[in-house]
Amino acid sequence: MIKKISYLLVGFIIAVSFIFSSGRVYAEDNSNALMLKDGDEGDNVILVQLRLKDLGYFNYKITNYYGPYTTQTVADFQKNNNLPADGVLGPETSDVLFSNAAIRKPVEERKKIVPKAKAPSVPTGRLKDWFSYVLPRFDRGEKIKVYDVATGITYYMVRVGGRNHADVEPATKYDTEQFKKTYDGEWTWERRAVVVKLDGEYIAASTNGFPHGYESIPGNGMTGQVCIHFLNSKTHVRDTTDPLHQAMIMIAAGK
Repeated sequence: MIKKISYLLVGFIIAVSFIFSSGRVYAEDNSNALMLKDGDEGDNVILVQLRLKDLGYFNYKITNYYGPYTTQTVADFQKNNNLPADGVLGPETSDVLFSNAAIRKPVEERKKIVPKAKAPSVPTGRLKDWFSYVLPRFDRGEKIKVYDVATGITYYMVRVGGRNHADVEPATKYDTEQFKKTYDGEWTWERRAVVVKLDGEYIAASTNGFPHGYESIPGNGMTGQVCIHFLNSKTHVRDTTDPLHQAMIMIAAGK
């Protein structure tokens, strides 16, 4: 595993050195241009994700899978670089991505959290530490009931992985519809205060609404997974607590 990571890092360093010495990563005739789209896998996907991360667009763990999140980050890059924002990495996008002219993602001003009124039907969640309390009780494959604090909409999620926080997917297609309804029908990284029912206990939590990574539950109407954070949980990439998630957890706890 260590040897594989070392090879990957060496390869990326060589690629980056070539990028910034020549301004291109393939020949003038474009015959070796990268061509990638949703569903593709392989080392070239890793190279693209690393380059997008370097430019500030990709903020998830590196995989070799070109899924919904990679598609969205490519589209964001295309939009900021005046390219057709279709999320497909064709020759033109590849040319700009691996060049000195690539425009980095602008730094966005952090939005102030505005607490939303709690729906009467939603129980108040208890503040429980993710690492010492929730993680030992929340097994992979376990289904939980989730209450959206602001709307009162409920749905079921299944934990499919995650160590620093819970990576989850809707249990059924209906659960996906209900979950997406809390986001007004649009996938977004917006954090939302939620209360999770785990082993009969109501726990304060926070979720986001943009599918990323691999799909573990086929047929549920959502490709990929989303995150649920609890008190003191951390992000996978930076290994730090996310202030916006933690703020939403406090709202779910009635603080």
